[in-house]
Amino acid sequence: MESLAAIVITDIISCVVATCVASVVATVKAQGRKVSERSERERVESEAMKAGMRALLWAELQRIHERAMAQGGLTVEERRHLESVYAAYHGLGGNGTGTRLYTDAMNMPVLD
Repeated sequence: MESLAAIVITDIISCVVATCVASVVATVKAQGRKVSERSERERVESEAMKAGMRALLWAELQRIHERAMAQGGLTVEERRHLESVYAAYHGLGGNGTGTRLYTDAMNMPVLD
């Protein structure tokens, strides 16, 4: 039969090990939550940045379109700029009215 001291020591070691394991598990879970919260925050910020950039690019498409209408067309350099702005706009998921602005301006005559 084991001595009382051996039983007590075994119980104490078991409690210490269980406490350490629980502490490690709690720490890992907390870090996982922080990473998840940070990832969600970064995703939301990224979407906001994309939406803001799309809005700025749309405004530039509108400005170019208005200029094309006012002067009756676009120069070659203006058309290149329009293509570049539209490619970025479209790459960020922009479409609809921005595409119409682009198409209308590109269908205007090329000016010398």
